[in-house]
Amino acid sequence: MKRFFNPCRRHRPDLALLAAGVLPEAERTAIEVHLAACAPCQKYFTELQGTAATLAGWAESQPPLQPRPEAREHWAESLRRAANPKTVSRIPVSAAAGGWWRDVIWSSRRVWVGLAAVWVLILIGHFSLQDHPRVLVKASPPITREVLLAYQEQQHILNELLADRSGPLAAERPRFVPKPRSETMDIRAA
Repeated sequence: MKRFFNPCRRHRPDLALLAAGVLPEAERTAIEVHLAACAPCQKYFTELQGTAATLAGWAESQPPLQPRPEAREHWAESLRRAANPKTVSRIPVSAAAGGWWRDVIWSSRRVWVGLAAVWVLILIGHFSLQDHPRVLVKASPPITREVLLAYQEQQHILNELLADRSGPLAAERPRFVPKPRSETMDIRAA
């Protein structure tokens, strides 16, 4: 994505090598052609040349530094370990977890914070709505048989009022009312 907005970004390493004077001849012509046509790269190249000239003169102006004997021994040990292919240094779990944290979590922390906020809202909504049906059920009294019969009567009256009376009336069928079990039992069997 960064290369899309800054297409000259891919030329920056070659410009640095050209300013230092170590760019191979085969690549030098291509970068010089680009440098002749691109004003931002020309500005960047002049800045690099100034820095390279300052660093080139630094070796003569500063006294040579010698590392301490402990540092030399540490470097020598590191070189010996690098030369020995059997020795493999393991990365501690804490360092690996820290690297993973930096690469995955910390680099996109705004996205993770947004996702965490959404999950918190979902959990709050879930727990606040979870008790809602229970409250309604506990607050309403149980339906009794009288209430059910009154509801059926009201429904029957409403059906009669809404019935279409434009056609011929059909004979009303008698309603079947079941008898209680005590009346249907045969007395002789007892």
